[in-house]
Amino acid sequence: MAAFRFLAALFALVAVIAIIADATPVITGGGAFSPKSVTQHWMELSPKTLESAKASVSRSASPALWEGLSSSILAIPTFAVFAIASAIFGYIGRHRRRVNVFVN
Repeated sequence: MAAFRFLAALFALVAVIAIIADATPVITGGGAFSPKSVTQHWMELSPKTLESAKASVSRSASPALWEGLSSSILAIPTFAVFAIASAIFGYIGRHRRRVNVFVN
């Protein structure tokens, strides 16, 4: 359970960094808020791994799978994807209350 909480914190950190990167032009007065998608961030950080992931998915499964993936999940803003992933992993890794059924 600690691993899920760690991943939730890590994904929350990535979400905060992504929204700050997207909001920086608004804060500095350089433009309007325009969130970048996962594909745009991935292309800026490492275009070779994006191309290799596309080739790997297209080769092992189907090119249609990559097109469906890139048009749905990878087109969502980065901060939203990682915030949702953080919430999911935080819920999975939450502390559970032990209920004692045999209490008199």
